[in-house]
Amino acid sequence: MKIRIVMLTILSLALAGILLTSCQSTYVTSAKVYIQQDNWDKAIEQLELAVQYTPDNAEAHYLLGSAYAQKNLWEKMNVEFDKSLQLSPLYKTEITNTRLKHYNTNFNSGINRINGGDVDGAIKQFKICHEIDPEQEGALKNLAYCYDKNNDLEGAVEVYKSLVEIAENKIEVYQSITGILFKLKKYDQVIEMEKKALEIDPGNSDAIANIAMAYDFLGDKDQARAEYEKALANNPNDKDLLYNLGRLQYMNKDYDAAIANFQKVIEMDPNDFDSNLNVGNAYLSMGDTYRKTLVDKENDNQTVEPEERDKLKDFYRQSLPYLLKALCLQSEDANLWNNIAVAYVNSGDADKGKACFAVADAMKTGSDTEAKEFLSANCE
Repeated sequence: MKIRIVMLTILSLALAGILLTSCQSTYVTSAKVYIQQDNWDKAIEQLELAVQYTPDNAEAHYLLGSAYAQKNLWEKMNVEFDKSLQLSPLYKTEITNTRLKHYNTNFNSGINRINGGDVDGAIKQFKICHEIDPEQEGALKNLAYCYDKNNDLEGAVEVYKSLVEIAENKIEVYQSITGILFKLKKYDQVIEMEKKALEIDPGNSDAIANIAMAYDFLGDKDQARAEYEKALANNPNDKDLLYNLGRLQYMNKDYDAAIANFQKVIEMDPNDFDSNLNVGNAYLSMGDTYRKTLVDKENDNQTVEPEERDKLKDFYRQSLPYLLKALCLQSEDANLWNNIAVAYVNSGDADKGKACFAVADAMKTGSDTEAKEFLSANCE
């Protein structure tokens, strides 16, 4: 008797399995009919029943994910696709193609919106792309660009921080984050980001240079100088590094060292306006400092020797070629004309000095006749 009871139990369980399989098959079959009819609401209704009763059916999860995609339910789509792939790789190609289709549609819409000036609309499209496929870099790159374009720099930084988690070229993303952090004047975070970049590429000169500039802007001049020198050891012909180190030295009144670095930049680029201007101004500053020394000497009833006076003039003479080069590159600054006038007068050419003072005064009233005449005579 007991044997018969066990056999009946087994038979009952077997029948239950058949019934469940039959129900699942009916749900999926019905869903496929609704899909052919483009009735996605009904298809979802049937497929949700299918995965409820037989959660180990990979096809049901795949079809339900596809149906959710038609309703723009991207999070639910990914849940079902992931479940399908966990159960079986059978629908991997179909899942990949479905994601790619919807991703590309929204991505192209985002690009078109950018081109049409609708940045806010583009942001919405790229966010959808990221929901559809969080592993794709393109949507996040364009989303960060849109935030930057909208001047939402904090938003751009957060997007880049998400991007760095999936990016193949993490160094590139760190550099993008750093560029925005400089705009935000968050120099401590610049150092933090670039140190992460150096963990990946210890010799990366851009990262070292950005760390140096961050220390520079934070006011830690000694650390900044050490970082600039470290960067230049790896890339001795980097114009930006040479210029920034020269600028730092100039600000610290280490004029000889500053001039040496600015001159290296000028050797590589003779038309570098800022380097020419800074060399000229450095010689002017050295001349002014030396003048005070001689004045103090005279006030102390000491004799100023002729060679000392020649040395003073020589500072101003040395400034002139660089100031004039800067003037020939950009002639609209009245202060530059004034500095050239000072250099001429103190080097012994009072007439040219007077002419440049006249130009500086005339520029304040909007007249450029005197400037044109001087430039014609002194610039090629």
